[in-house]
Amino acid sequence: MNKTKLVTNAFFVLGIIILGFMINKIGIDVIWENIKLTKWWFFAIVGIWGVVYLINTVSLQLIIRDGSEESKSVSFVQTFRLIISGYAINQITPAGLLGGEPYRIMKLKPKIGIQKATSSVLLYMMMHVVSHFIFWMTSIPLLLFLVPGVSQTIKLILFAVAVGSLFLLYWSFTFYSKGFIVKALTIASKIPFLGKKVRVFYRKHQEKIIQMDYLIADLYKNRKKDFIYSLTIELLSRYVQCIEIVLMMYAIGYPITFAASVLIEAVQSLVGNIFFFMPMQLGAREGGFLIVFGLLGFAATHGVYVSLCMRIRDLVWSVIGMGIIRYDSRKRSEEAIPQENSSNY
Repeated sequence: MNKTKLVTNAFFVLGIIILGFMINKIGIDVIWENIKLTKWWFFAIVGIWGVVYLINTVSLQLIIRDGSEESKSVSFVQTFRLIISGYAINQITPAGLLGGEPYRIMKLKPKIGIQKATSSVLLYMMMHVVSHFIFWMTSIPLLLFLVPGVSQTIKLILFAVAVGSLFLLYWSFTFYSKGFIVKALTIASKIPFLGKKVRVFYRKHQEKIIQMDYLIADLYKNRKKDFIYSLTIELLSRYVQCIEIVLMMYAIGYPITFAASVLIEAVQSLVGNIFFFMPMQLGAREGGFLIVFGLLGFAATHGVYVSLCMRIRDLVWSVIGMGIIRYDSRKRSEEAIPQENSSNY
């Protein structure tokens, strides 16, 4: 068994184990009751994320397609599958938001090389993160408009979030313009007990690491149009996913405005990302919903319902992502068999 297949199978097995844990924690009966309560709207809610993933795919494709011949070998369908499977891994791994990136790099490496695969995936990850910062900043004024008489404490928190997001945006754009792998390794080289190994690794792979930083900076410096389009499209996906909250509330007879859904999504995603290290953001997402639903004057039970709906939607797409990983693993095995047999002649 080759290394790629071994890693793919490991991702699949880990995903199945954690998915089983999540389903058991939520409860089959609770999942079924929520699906029945949502009725046919459930399919629209799951479908919205198909649209979101398509938008994410366009964003990643713009980064990968740099005009080189090898980049043309990565089709839109392949990128779409990588988006779904990568986010499925991110959802279920304890180091949430990180597990899917090594998998995407591993799958892109044979087509475009390790340097370009790594820089493309890291750039897309940065687009995803920066779009969140912009989303939070543009959503903050909504709370002041939608919620009259906001307390001084809430205003201070919002101000801190705005300043923090602005600082992180500035920090992110310095990375875009200069690259950040060398800088990250330089910082890591000063960490006790770890620093020596990092320095040895850097000296051994210095040329490749510098090339990856060049590829990262190249998008911002020399492909400005692709950079702007990719970031704008990724930001658009943040707003498209807000539609699911409108559908969820409409399904139970409590229609809300799109602006309210944007505010709900902004607060819950902010709280959830603070606790990014938890698989599927267990507990953190629910806390975010309770906070924002309370501020908007909705019943806490509505927040619980929306949170459960999102968890079920996560499970559905995680199962789809695990299915893609398993299919790719089997397909790779079938393609390897003829090669192994031919070597015997």
